[in-house]
Amino acid sequence: MTASSGTAPELRTPLLLGVIVPVLLTVVLLPASLIALVQPVALPVPLIIVAAALFVALHAASFLASRHPRAAFAAASAIMLLLALLPVFTGVGAVLYPSGLAYLLCVHQVAVRCERRYALGGIAIAVVGSAIVAITTPALPDPLLRLGVFLGLAAANAAAWAFGLLQRVRAAQAIEREQVRMREARAAERARISAELHDVVAHSLTVMIAQADVARGFLREQPDVSDRALGIVLASGRDALRGMRGIVREDVAGTAGPRAPAPRIETLNADPLNRESLAALIDAARSPDTHIDHSEYGTAHRLPAPGLAALLPVIREGLTNAIRHTAPPRAVHVRLDWGSTALTATIDDDGGSASTETGLGSGTGLIGLAERVRLVGGSIDSGPTPDGGWRLRVMLPLADAETDATEQETS
Repeated sequence: MTASSGTAPELRTPLLLGVIVPVLLTVVLLPASLIALVQPVALPVPLIIVAAALFVALHAASFLASRHPRAAFAAASAIMLLLALLPVFTGVGAVLYPSGLAYLLCVHQVAVRCERRYALGGIAIAVVGSAIVAITTPALPDPLLRLGVFLGLAAANAAAWAFGLLQRVRAAQAIEREQVRMREARAAERARISAELHDVVAHSLTVMIAQADVARGFLREQPDVSDRALGIVLASGRDALRGMRGIVREDVAGTAGPRAPAPRIETLNADPLNRESLAALIDAARSPDTHIDHSEYGTAHRLPAPGLAALLPVIREGLTNAIRHTAPPRAVHVRLDWGSTALTATIDDDGGSASTETGLGSGTGLIGLAERVRLVGGSIDSGPTPDGGWRLRVMLPLADAETDATEQETS
């Protein structure tokens, strides 16, 4: 919805314009108008009663203007015309009494809430009404005075109408900003789902295909190898299915309910059990066609939580690409180098017996990893090695000693 649209944007009725302003106008202006009717007496008693009833009706229309702008404006315009036509003995006509200001609120709401043709028609009617008031006022014998009254009344109506139009434009702009924000949020959510599906499914499918090839190749000669490979296929398929269900269920339900986290290296310290997720990941990718070894150098430190969340997907992506893009037999080396300020993880493959392409890749894996690593303050690079293989390397910053001590005290 843009400001140029012919349809007025949906607006919530503000308390100020819907209730408070009409109440204030009624409390202040209606008594003043009623007093002006009798001091001095400018109308006969029956017409005083009629004028008082019209003032009450005009204020009632101002209360309805925020919810029924067209009906309220039509009623207010008719009331103002009747007030302009009431004969007076002296002074100005009843239409120029204080309660006439309530009409401006009806003009304002037409500009805010009605379609363009009704808004333009409203200001046209208000200007014509200003001319009628100037012509029918008996206390204005001088044409210049009549012109001045007409211009003043028309300007007041135009100001109320323009203020309403400005409010309408601002409302349309706010709706447009909200729509843009929602589109960006949907795009970001689609990208998140795509990245999570890639992380969960791509690796599992690659491992399943590789292990299925092993099972078929060793089915007769080494059934135990085939049986192990088929077990990995089943386990990987179940993991992928659970992951997909979790992602889709969360997206469809629109909730952020608890979901089992992807396995990750929890602390990477001296306790070997903390490397269980990494060991399971490497072991699932191993086969007679794929030799994977793992080495670690330096003194292990504790990674910040965001770094932990990024490390395992990097290793998983490196193993997936090594299996996907090379023909067996192949060798892969996973290496962790602990420095004083950063952990460097390197996944090298030897290129296998030849390069291959399974057609399973979406081309977004490394892009998603690069964004994930960038968000935690790290860096990532990949490229061919001199021996014909491929290398994926990522650097993740370590938590400093002060941060470690603070977090340990907190825990």
